[in-house]
Amino acid sequence: MKNDKLQELLASMTLKEKLGQLSQITGEPYVGQVDEEMVETGPAYPQHVLDEETLYTIGSVIGVSGAETTNRIQAEYLKHSRLKIPLLFMHDAIHGYRTIFPIPLGLSCSWDEGLVQRVAEETASEMRAAGIHVNFSPMTDLVRDARWGRVMESFGEDHLLSGNLGSAMIRGYQKILADGRIAPDGVAACLKHFAAYGAGIAGKDYNTVDMSMREFFEYYGKPYEIALRERPKFVMSSFNTFNAVPVTASPEMLKEILRGQYGFEDLIISDWGAVTELQRHRVARDGKEAAELALQAGVDIEMVSTHYLEHCETIIKERRELLEDVDAAVMKVLRLKDELGLFENPYTDESKEGDVILNPVSLELAEEAGMRSCVLLKNENQTLPLRPEHRNVVLVGPFARTRELLGNWACKGRFGDVVTLEEGLKQADASLSVAAFVKLEDCPKEVLELCDYIVVAIGEYWEQSGEGHSSVDLELEEDHKQLIRAVKETGLPYACVCFSGRPLALQHIIGDIPALLWCWYPGTRAGAAVAKLLIGLETPTGKLTMSFPRVSAQTPIYYNEYSTGRPAKESSYSSRYQDCEIGPLFPFGHGLTYARATYSDFVISSSRITLTEDVKVNFRIKNPSRYEYSEIFILYIEDVVSKAVRPIREMKAYRIVPIPAYGSVNVEMSISLEDLKYLGTDLQRTIEPGEFRIYVNDYECPVFTIQY
Repeated sequence: MKNDKLQELLASMTLKEKLGQLSQITGEPYVGQVDEEMVETGPAYPQHVLDEETLYTIGSVIGVSGAETTNRIQAEYLKHSRLKIPLLFMHDAIHGYRTIFPIPLGLSCSWDEGLVQRVAEETASEMRAAGIHVNFSPMTDLVRDARWGRVMESFGEDHLLSGNLGSAMIRGYQKILADGRIAPDGVAACLKHFAAYGAGIAGKDYNTVDMSMREFFEYYGKPYEIALRERPKFVMSSFNTFNAVPVTASPEMLKEILRGQYGFEDLIISDWGAVTELQRHRVARDGKEAAELALQAGVDIEMVSTHYLEHCETIIKERRELLEDVDAAVMKVLRLKDELGLFENPYTDESKEGDVILNPVSLELAEEAGMRSCVLLKNENQTLPLRPEHRNVVLVGPFARTRELLGNWACKGRFGDVVTLEEGLKQADASLSVAAFVKLEDCPKEVLELCDYIVVAIGEYWEQSGEGHSSVDLELEEDHKQLIRAVKETGLPYACVCFSGRPLALQHIIGDIPALLWCWYPGTRAGAAVAKLLIGLETPTGKLTMSFPRVSAQTPIYYNEYSTGRPAKESSYSSRYQDCEIGPLFPFGHGLTYARATYSDFVISSSRITLTEDVKVNFRIKNPSRYEYSEIFILYIEDVVSKAVRPIREMKAYRIVPIPAYGSVNVEMSISLEDLKYLGTDLQRTIEPGEFRIYVNDYECPVFTIQY
């Protein structure tokens, strides 16, 4: 539809119809509850607001899936709609739609933007086949506190990596064509949650955020800034207050920063019920004040609450200047519907859905992503992988046979589709004898006597992480610890695999674990992916993107903390806890492989960096093993002296390089002058002459200086 036709359509709309386009509800008011294809719990809408006339002005529906169901709702809606403007259907496919991939925190441990983009592409294809047009993903909130349940949806504690992986996910979802339009099998991406939602005080979900603007622009805002360059069609405003103002009511955050400084031009949607929650924040006396605050702050679409519908006609009569904002928002909605081709064909081809859902390409990718997400945290004496003599394997623990390996926010994933760890081991090597038990005492004595190796499958149950699941205790449950110690007492070789939605605090049990493979929640092909790593068909390659605390009270903990006048040391009069060892148990960037590759021959191209010449770091990596794999290289800098206090280390670059079996590779990484700039106390980017140190993974390189 040409722009002039869209303008004509806008001009023909009543104010009530415009406000309907800026409102989102669940699908039940149109067709009632339809099996599992509807959101589980919809709000109780005020009957006087969603009357027969208003119901057929609504612009979008949340939480509905399945081609038959979306088509049924669309048909019912269009039958009664005066202007026949099709509905948009939106959903939360955080790490897959029906084919479930590793949780985003797990995916981030692959460090692979290409892999993340492919995951998003397959997710988008399934969503579009199911009649969904918009995905509430990616989440690029920077996270540093594992107590927050939603760390599972994040890409970890580094702002650069989070932004880059968010960008990759947006590219994958939207599949932008040469003419700038979303592909027919793509969906509109919604970047969330703007802003700093992951920085809630004490790791409590929905909690207050209070930080300096320097901290925001340098770290917490940076992932959004990076990901917004991929032009997602939506940004979701966050629940939290930011420096005493709820973001949903903040013109500073949504207009000055998001639109002004970051250049976002498309649709801003509130989070679920966030407009009505302005009353609970006690910045709005009633629904009318809440609607006015959100509208003037720049929220285009109100999700599930109905204050725009109920009050904005009155508000606009009182403040005519807001009509311009309403018209601009409605035009963006109409243009998106046009870009998605909904005016020409508002329905989904139901005959194609079955071919796309759980297709072989998606399942193969889910298995690859599952393997690439796992992190080998510990491997004493090469306990892993299993050796040729380990033929009789006992698999024990609460995760030995379970199919509940999807993780939270698993959209339409079904446990029945999941490959268990027991099934995965049997499929990976038919010569293995695998006996699986939830408890060690369930294992018959004669089976244990024949056992060559024990795999202990423990972790955090999937319901314990995710939205609304913040926790003060990050330790393994006591019965899981007791299981590990009981296995140790058998004297048999053993290793642990752990499933979780977040880093856990393992200080009190790690000494009893000879080898630990951290699997996060791998998704539909979980057991197949993990089994291949356990038996050594592939080597783990993942590296942590979030630090593991030793004990729960050590959180928040992160690698790029600021320097202090009393750095942590053995003395109590330093920046440390007196009853805990210094530093994380497993730091950001940690991850072992079976290859045991060695690094050597570090050189830099110059001892000085200039405006025209980068500093290049060259080194050699040697792989003495049979594994052909990809190594992750992470380059950090340390600013030796600066006017403003800087982090101890900052990641500035990373690369993934294929390493041949029994071979070696020369690797080059570079640092530019731009990489050395930082945000000064005046909120201006600055650079100062002086010395810098470079580190690649755990290796220190020669010092270099800045020269203008």
